[in-house]
Amino acid sequence: MRYPHLFQPLKIGPVTLENRLMMGSMHTGMEGLPDAFDRLAAFYRARAEGGAGLIVTGGFSPTEDGEFGDGDSLFNAAEHAETHAVIPAAVHAAGARIFLQLLHAGRYSKRPDAVAPSAIRAPINRNQPRALAADEIPAIIEAYGRSAVLAQQAGYDGVEIMGSEGYLLTQFLSPRTNHREDDWGGSFANRARLAVEVVRHVRGCVGDGLAIAFRMSMLDLVEGGLTGDELVELATLLEAAGADSLTTGIGWHEARVPTIAQAVPRRLCFGVRTDQSGGHNPCCGLQPD
Repeated sequence: MRYPHLFQPLKIGPVTLENRLMMGSMHTGMEGLPDAFDRLAAFYRARAEGGAGLIVTGGFSPTEDGEFGDGDSLFNAAEHAETHAVIPAAVHAAGARIFLQLLHAGRYSKRPDAVAPSAIRAPINRNQPRALAADEIPAIIEAYGRSAVLAQQAGYDGVEIMGSEGYLLTQFLSPRTNHREDDWGGSFANRARLAVEVVRHVRGCVGDGLAIAFRMSMLDLVEGGLTGDELVELATLLEAAGADSLTTGIGWHEARVPTIAQAVPRRLCFGVRTDQSGGHNPCCGLQPD
């Protein structure tokens, strides 16, 4: 076998995976449907039954201003943990493990109250973000910790903290988007401070019972991205702060180099699409476009 370790167990913090197949994060478009969580539970369970040892959900925001703008991706209250609980339960029943991705969109948010390290508009967004005041940043760190505790209560095995693809933590890391002159900008240590403090705070909130992954951009594909030496330093800082694993992405969403082949099909549900004649798919109840 060319990959002798692929079907061997792997331990990530307190979690042991049955194999090393991972289904990475994606947004399915089901998040805003009336029965979203039953559908998502079935969608992820099908992937677990297909052999994935670890699944990562689409991104959910720890704060309202970190949502994309559709109002369907907030995860910061007890009722969110309750509605999410069917997802890890379904995945566990199929023998796999699942992490909840925590994602603050930053300047990619389409909300009118979008925030960012500096008031620099993203080329893929019409919204102009507001620069965060220094005294607002600790509340964002605390929000990540609160959401991680709720993820643990919902039954998730871990959280993946989204620090790649140009979202808020990436925006703080990069001199492209971080023009601050306070303790959260300037030197690399200052620019990395938010990401490191988020991981440290999450670890303090959940203890050793929840796995923490951090997703890094290994190649930003934009001017003003991180250097190779900075990436190594960041990885070292994140591990010391409490991250159990580092997952990787590539390219910001605003990069001129395409990195996403296709969005998840709008008709996709439980891995089955409506037929091309426009017929109704009884497995998911979605009407054709």
